[in-house]
Amino acid sequence: MNIVIFEDEFNQNLTPLSLLKPVYDIRTGVFTNSERLIFLFGNKYTIRYHCREVLSEYVSEIKNQQSNVFNEEDTLFLNGRVIFTKPILEKLINVNNEFILKFESSILAAFLKAETISKFNSVFKSKNKSDYLPFLEFVNQYEIEVFNDKLFGINHEKDFFVIKFVWDIVKYFNSILNNDLELLTYSIPRSNILEYKLINPEQIYIANSVNILPYSVLDASAGRIFIDNDVLIEPFSYIKGPVYIGSKSIIKSGTKIYGPVSIGFNSRIAGEISGTIFHSFVNKQHDGFIGNSYVAEFVNLGADTVTSNLKNNYSPIKVRFQKGSIQHQTGMTFLGSIIGDHTKTGINTMLNTGSIIGIFALIAGGGFPDKFIDSFSWYITGKAVTTYKIEEALQTAKIVMSRRQQELSPAYEKLIIHVYNSLVNLHNNS
Repeated sequence: MNIVIFEDEFNQNLTPLSLLKPVYDIRTGVFTNSERLIFLFGNKYTIRYHCREVLSEYVSEIKNQQSNVFNEEDTLFLNGRVIFTKPILEKLINVNNEFILKFESSILAAFLKAETISKFNSVFKSKNKSDYLPFLEFVNQYEIEVFNDKLFGINHEKDFFVIKFVWDIVKYFNSILNNDLELLTYSIPRSNILEYKLINPEQIYIANSVNILPYSVLDASAGRIFIDNDVLIEPFSYIKGPVYIGSKSIIKSGTKIYGPVSIGFNSRIAGEISGTIFHSFVNKQHDGFIGNSYVAEFVNLGADTVTSNLKNNYSPIKVRFQKGSIQHQTGMTFLGSIIGDHTKTGINTMLNTGSIIGIFALIAGGGFPDKFIDSFSWYITGKAVTTYKIEEALQTAKIVMSRRQQELSPAYEKLIIHVYNSLVNLHNNS
C-alpha cells in the first residue's frame, strides 16, 4: 500500500512558512509532518508526496522521488496540514473500505483502492488541478463513504490537530511536542558525568556524542528532554522540558530554555527561550527573549532581538498574515512572532506581539516595526520600505547556506525567484 501526503487549497493560510516548502515540511514538534510519518511507518509503506506545482521540482529533488505521481495501488491519502497521533494513524491504516474523512471544511484523510486510483488519476489530470486534490468532486461521481470526525470516532486536539492558520502551530505546539517526545527512545543518561545537574533523569535522553560542559542544569520535572547527536551545551545553561535539541546544534553559555521548545538541526541558540520552534539552521547567538514563536530556516536574529508574546491588557491577539488582509483573531493570549525563511534582524530589534514576518526580510533600526512585514522587504526604522533585490538576496543566501555546509541548488533558487516575481507582481497590481 502507498501513503500519499498531500497539500490542499488552505496552504496559503500557512504563509510565510509555506512559501518555500510544502506544508508537511514545516516543523510542528520534534518532527515535520512528513518526518513523523517516516518515523512511524519506516519502510513498511511507500510514502509519496503531492504539492503545489510551483514546488514540484524542488520537492522531487529533496525527496529523491517524483512528486505528484499516484501509483495505481491501494493508497491512503493524508493531509499535510494534519498532525495525527500514532493510535489514529494505526486506525486509518487498517480500514479496508474506501472512505474520505472530513473535519469542518478540510479533508483529513482518504483511502482509495487500486482500481479507483486509476479513475482518480484520470479526473485529476483532466481537471488540471495540480495545486490540490479534488477529492470532493471525485466523491460525487463514485460511491465512496464520507465520514466526519465524530462519525469516525476521533476528537480534534486529542487524536489529531489541524493546522488551519500558521499560528496554530504555536497554539498546539505543547501537545504535539509532548506526543513526539513519547515516540522517541529514552535511556538513563551516562552516569560518569557529574559536572552538570540532572533533575528527573529518567525523563532525559542524551546521545553519546553530546558534549555538556560544566555547571549546566537539565530539568525534566515538567516534561521530557531529548538531546540528539553532536550537540554542544556550553556552561551555565538551564534547560527545562519538554525540550528537543536537534543534531549538531550549539546552546551558548548562559542560555535559559523553558519548554515547550524544539530546536532543529544545526542551530545556534542563546538568550531566553520559551514556547518556540526553531526549524533548522537558525542563528540566534546572542541575548534576547524569544517566546511563543516560530523561527524558520536560515533566520539570523541580531543581538538583543526580542519578541513580545503577551499584550499589556492580556487580551486575545490579532494578526495579519498577508498584506492588505483583515486582522484575524487567533484566540491566543500568548503569541510572539512567525518569522519566515532567510529573514534577518538587526541589533536591538523589538518585535511586537503577534508579528508575521515574511521570507528574505531585513529588519533594522531599533524600535517596534510593523506587526506585518512582507517578504523581500528592507524595513529600516525611519526610512521608506524598499524591496530586496533578488540578485542580492540570492547571493546572501548562498553565503549563509555555505556556512552550514548547505548548497543553494538550482531547483531551490528557481523556486525563490518564482516566489519573488509572484509577490512583486502582486504588489505592483495592488
